[in-house]
Formats: sequence, C-alpha cells, structure tokens
Amino acid sequence: MEPSSLERLQQVLESGWIGLGPVTEKFEQELAVSDWVGKYPVAVNSGTAALHLALVVADVPKGSAVIVPANTFVSTAAVALQHQCRVILADIERDTGNIDLNSVREVLESEPDVSAVIAVHYSGIPCDIAGLNEISSTYGVAVVEDCAHAIGSMWQGRPMSASPHIQAYSFHATKALALGEGGCVTFPDEAGAERARRLRRLGIDMSARSWSNPYDIPELGFKYNMGDIAAAVGLAQLEGLSDKLEKRRSIVRQYRERLAGLPVELVRESHESDRSGGFAVPVLVRDRERVRKELDAAGIESEIYFRPLSEFPLAATGTTPVAERFARDIICLPIHPLMSLDEVDYVCERLSECVV
Repeated sequence: MEPSSLERLQQVLESGWIGLGPVTEKFEQELAVSDWVGKYPVAVNSGTAALHLALVVADVPKGSAVIVPANTFVSTAAVALQHQCRVILADIERDTGNIDLNSVREVLESEPDVSAVIAVHYSGIPCDIAGLNEISSTYGVAVVEDCAHAIGSMWQGRPMSASPHIQAYSFHATKALALGEGGCVTFPDEAGAERARRLRRLGIDMSARSWSNPYDIPELGFKYNMGDIAAAVGLAQLEGLSDKLEKRRSIVRQYRERLAGLPVELVRESHESDRSGGFAVPVLVRDRERVRKELDAAGIESEIYFRPLSEFPLAATGTTPVAERFARDIICLPIHPLMSLDEVDYVCERLSECVV
C-alpha cells in the first residue's frame, strides 16, 4: 500500500529537508510518466507562476502584446502584465467557453506587435489545439496553454500532453489534483524545462559549482519553486487521481443526461473525440441571479466562472460581446468526487423548477 499524505508528510519532516529537494524531483518524475501531464514538467508554487515561466521560457518579448480570452481568471492576464506586455482580449465561443480563433485571427491581422496567445481550456473543455497550431505557424506567435482546469482532459482522443505547446497546470485546492497551492509547467523539450528549473529558483545554476564557486546565476529568475512538503501531498494525491477523475466524468455524464431536456444551454466539447476532465459543470441560463438565489435556498451552491476581464483595471483592449453575454448567463453546478449521482439528480430537479 502506498503511503498516505500524512505518512509522506511525516517522512519529509523527519528527513530534515522540506524545501525544493528529492521529493519534488520524485513528484516531477511521476507527473512526467502520468496520463494527465506528461512531457517535461517543472513543479512550481502556483499555476500563476507556471504561466509566467511559460512566457519567459517562450522568449515572449517585453513590450509586445499577448492575446488572452476574455473569459478566464485574472491570472491569465496578470502574468502578461507582469512580463511587461500589453493585454489584448479575444472573444470566446458561447458553446464551449473557449477562445474564439476567428477573434484571435482578427486581432493578429490588426495588431502587428502580438507575440503570444494564451489559450485557456475552459472548465477542462479542450480548445481547438489544431487551430492553435495553424495560428502559431501562420503568424509566428508563441502559444501557451492554460491547463488550470484540464487535468484529465482529452483532445482528439489523446491526452493533453500530446499538444506541442508549453502548458501550465494548477494544483490549487479547488483542482482535481489538489495540493493546496502549487502547479507545474510542461515543455515539448528538455532544454525548455531545464531553463525553467533554473528560473523557478532565482536563476541559480548548481551545475558548475566548486569549493570556491558554490553556484552561478547566468540569468536572473524568480522565487517560484515548489517544496518537498507540497510535493509529498502531490505524490499521495496522484495515487487516487484516476478514480477521482472517473468519478467526475460520471457526474458530468449524469448532469448532461438529466439536463438535456431543460431550457438551459450546456457548455460542452465541440468534438466527439474531445473529453472534459470535469473541473466544472457550466450551463447558461436566463435570469441567472434569480436562479442562483433559488438554488441557494435549496441548499445548492453554485459558482460563476468567470467575470469578463474587461471589468478589471488591466488596461486591456479588445471587443468581446460574446464573453460579456456569457458572463451574464453562466452558472457552474456543483461537482466533486464525493458527490453522489442521487445528489446530481437533486440538483437537476431543483434547477428544472427554477428555469421552467
């Protein structure tokens, strides 16, 4: 039997090494061979840090513009601003909640200084990665995938790691792989990962250390590294992740079957071979605030993912009418691995009373 989280934490505390060390390295090795992350993962202290490192290692020029979808958490835009870039908002697809590639192309045709696109897999629903590939090659821009919701997702029948782009994952307490805080950034090659490993710890290079020269800093980095305490929790969480993801998928299937006949719009994958990891169950309803209040009165908690980025002081440009309407209508229904299918039925029954 594999050690529990408490047992792994005890081992770390008793080892006397609680910072970036052998347990973090072991966690990265397990992520690399997993079905959910793969490639060359570099563990960091948040999904936000992962996104920022992605821009740095992709050599996105400071002072250039970065396109992000209007429908995302503020971190997606904040990292571009922290990298001293200008943020341009792209509109989204109402059916999937994902970035609209036609909107991206319109921006690229009118804005010559765009250097990167950050595409978010909204609620774990895969973006059009093939379309992103085409945009990257046609316009010469870097593509970074925000996979904060996408643990366990599949695109065209393949794991997310099959994508050729840099990907940033979140292991926040709300995510399927929950460490409390943490994340990782993955790269299509070892060279990018090696650079990120240095940059996550202030750029320190230990490879040429000697008695008189304990370390070097060829490129100044950040304090973004994960520590062995968080990594110990991560290793334990990986053990049961497959079962948790399957439970989430079963809940999503139940929701979709029960909601199919109701006057709500299901936000879902656009291709049959794509599959959401089940981070959230987003639906679009009329009179959203009334519906949320009635669900709350029935003991059902709901969430809103997200307010449009245009509402925040980000100095972002871009016209995004679909995202603004989406933000007025969206409601995310409860989902977690301990939820029973009977509870899903209860939520659907109460929702049906609110929307008729």
